[in-house]
Amino acid sequence: MAPLGAALVGTGIFARDVYKTAFKSRAGDVELRAVWSRTADSARAYVEELFPGGSPVALSGEEGLQALIADPAIELVVVVLPVQPSLPVVERLLAAGKAVVQEKPVGPSVEEAAAAIARYRAAVAAAASPAAAPVWMFAENYRWEAVFLAAAARVAAGVLGAVIKLDLVADLPMDARNRYYGSAWRRDTAQCPGGFFTDSSVHFVAALRMLAAAAGAGEATSVSAHAVQVKPDLSFPDSVVGVATFASGVPASISISLAAHQVRWSLSVVGTEGSLEVSRGGWGGSRGEYTLNIKTSGPLPEGAKPASEADPTWQKLAFPFSGCPDEFAEFVETTRGLRHGSGISTTGGGSGSGAGGGSAAVAAAVPGPEAASSPEQGARDLALIEALLSSAAEKGKPVPVRQV
Repeated sequence: MAPLGAALVGTGIFARDVYKTAFKSRAGDVELRAVWSRTADSARAYVEELFPGGSPVALSGEEGLQALIADPAIELVVVVLPVQPSLPVVERLLAAGKAVVQEKPVGPSVEEAAAAIARYRAAVAAAASPAAAPVWMFAENYRWEAVFLAAAARVAAGVLGAVIKLDLVADLPMDARNRYYGSAWRRDTAQCPGGFFTDSSVHFVAALRMLAAAAGAGEATSVSAHAVQVKPDLSFPDSVVGVATFASGVPASISISLAAHQVRWSLSVVGTEGSLEVSRGGWGGSRGEYTLNIKTSGPLPEGAKPASEADPTWQKLAFPFSGCPDEFAEFVETTRGLRHGSGISTTGGGSGSGAGGGSAAVAAAVPGPEAASSPEQGARDLALIEALLSSAAEKGKPVPVRQV
């Protein structure tokens, strides 16, 4: 089968760090045919530097975007733009029937994202076939990280007993050591409410929501939070501490700071029969991989190797970063299946039914709202962040989390 024709929209840091490798590693399955940027110099520099002698054509501006949209050979488009222009571009691509991968955040507000998602689901239901349906896949690499999938599987299996609480701690140094520190759009709190905090924290709450769902806790329904700004060179707020309550009543503490000096990241689940923690960085910890620690009240499951011969109830596992390549592989296979295969997505999860059997079949083939790749998931991440910021603005007053 011929490789999928693809385009990259956006040439910033993440497009350079991640998607140059993604496209090259899947060269037999997907062909990067075009690279678009808002300026001609950026598009040309990306192609010349990262794909010298290759096939991508450099496009820019409105004329270049229109040419990309009109090209029937381009089936898959990866959008790696700042949040301010991203959603309108995504909607234009979807209107042309493209399969679109959008990097986070899903939009500047939950309200705007929810309206766009409603229009998208209506277009999917009205499509005549899977090959003609628009496909909107949301790239949140934490949902594909092997460590979180392993942790979620253990929580769902009940090895921790009844879940009592979850705790998220994310301390990060957003300073000159960080490549994203100089970003102007992340300081634009008018068009990107929460700035650096929002852009970073959607990752963290995605992982929190994964483990809460595995525990059967449902979605977060209310939060109470406080925020401060310690570093004047960052956008407000640089630090937020709060508590989220999930539908089942299970609480989760959330402590996030971008003003810290070192990386210390931890997500734990505490149950009546054991505890689990995903971590990276911290005192003696590695920033280059995740560690999963599991401690149970009884012996570990058969075949599980204890971390210590003296303690058969403790398991310690190391996981490399895998989310970005794993999610990209799924995006490619999903698009291939819909456009050239059976039309059944690897992510599953139907989006409802349309008026008639054909429309219902298309809706069932396209990844639905509960799929890991759905834009609804991105909107739910953003909804939790919005609620934290709203509560902090009200001096810790509990506020509801919008359900998407």
